[in-house]
Amino acid sequence: MMIFANMNLQARIERYKERGFQAFDAEIIILIEETAVALFKAFPNRFVLFGGASLLLFYESPRLSRDLDLMACGGAVPPSDEVKAAVLSSIQPIAETLGLGTLELQKYAAGPDFAKHWVLANKKPLFSIDLTRIGGGVLETQIVKKNIADAPERTVRTPNENYLLFLKLETFLNRRSVKARDAFDIRLLLSHGAEIDKRLEEHLEDSMKMKEIDEEEIENRIRNITNKLCIAELRTVLPPAVFEELAKDEFEAIRSSLRRVFANWLPEVRDELDDHPNGRGA
Repeated sequence: MMIFANMNLQARIERYKERGFQAFDAEIIILIEETAVALFKAFPNRFVLFGGASLLLFYESPRLSRDLDLMACGGAVPPSDEVKAAVLSSIQPIAETLGLGTLELQKYAAGPDFAKHWVLANKKPLFSIDLTRIGGGVLETQIVKKNIADAPERTVRTPNENYLLFLKLETFLNRRSVKARDAFDIRLLLSHGAEIDKRLEEHLEDSMKMKEIDEEEIENRIRNITNKLCIAELRTVLPPAVFEELAKDEFEAIRSSLRRVFANWLPEVRDELDDHPNGRGA
């Protein structure tokens, strides 16, 4: 049984290496997968997985994310000792198989609305677990079930691609300073066919009004996704081939995706796309 488990583990690592991840990063991704499974088993129907990890695990994202973001669906986030027990009992045997030694779960912050833990190996951080109920919940109609490692019994709940796009657009607009990783993730979701339907567009419109975000602010944020920013933020989290392809035109492909997805709030872009309707693709 252990030999089979090790072979299956190695096959999973190889799949991530084939996507361009280094071996050590692929091992961390496996631990993130197993942590998600453990938490969804220990706390059924309590969480929705979102953020960069959801794109990494379910949408073939080449961007390495070391944050496992889980949104609590009603009620306070679970106590830290219960989270620790559920996680370490699940991933410690895998860590030993991978030669990572004894793991620790270090509490960075804890409260009824937000908790952050770091998983450490030999005192070095591997990835974080962020549990939050800040920002409200996700409608059940927007939640889908996804399998980890193609195993039906290892299921997690995550927003569908349209709602993930909505969350990313909100994040891109609401951060104090723009992040290239948000812009990259938006382009990725568009390439997977994600779109903002009428209802989500209305929600986004309401959010923009509350924050007093106008056309000028959107244009400024897109312009701030500069070549320099993309190099600084994306070089270390993308496979070299993916990074170099985007860098050829100084990341204009990313800015172009942003202009297209925000076209309804950018009159000049909207008019241009209306003249060339095939240009609305990612």
